[in-house]
Amino acid sequence: MLGLGASVGACVRYLLTNIIKIHFKGDFPLATFILNVTGALMLGLVVGIKLNNLLYAVIGTGFLGGYTTFSTFNTELFSLLDDHNYRIAIIYIITSYVIGIGFAFLGFGIGVKL
Repeated sequence: MLGLGASVGACVRYLLTNIIKIHFKGDFPLATFILNVTGALMLGLVVGIKLNNLLYAVIGTGFLGGYTTFSTFNTELFSLLDDHNYRIAIIYIITSYVIGIGFAFLGFGIGVKL
């Protein structure tokens, strides 16, 4: 079940990444940013709802583990630094962490109220 969740999450990530990249051509890695912050929001929601262990494993660890991507975040960040695009790299790292953590808290708050 965990592997199935991760597979579905990775497929959704791949699909959304390609759709976003078709519509956005800038230097900022928007696709990964959107996926990671929405994944943080959804994980906060899942934690706040307090799902049972099986559902948490399938959705939280499986699906959202496949949906979000810390490795691509790092690869894109180092690529920006390697290209001397320091301004975008700094914006990317700060917004990813600040908004990601903020969205996780937001999701958690919503989940607790549900």
